[in-house]
Amino acid sequence: MRYVVKVSRKGQIVIPVEIRRRFGISDKVVIRVDESGIRIIPLKPLDELFGVDGEIMKEVAREIVRERLEEVKREK
Repeated sequence: MRYVVKVSRKGQIVIPVEIRRRFGISDKVVIRVDESGIRIIPLKPLDELFGVDGEIMKEVAREIVRERLEEVKREK
C-alpha cells in the first residue's frame, strides 16, 4: 500500500483515514527517524497497554518515569 500526501507550509500531513482506522491512530503518533528512514508509530495511551492490574501498573510506570527524571537531573 502506498499513499502520496501533501506537506503543508507548517510541515503538517494528513494521515489517510484507512491508515488511521487500521492502526487505531486517534490522537498522537511517534515519528522515529533512523538510518533506514522515517516511521510513524501509533502512540497508545497507558490505559490500553495494561490489563486487569491496569491502575497499579500505571502507578508503577509513573514512578519509574519520576525516578528516571530524578536520575537525569542528578547526572547534570
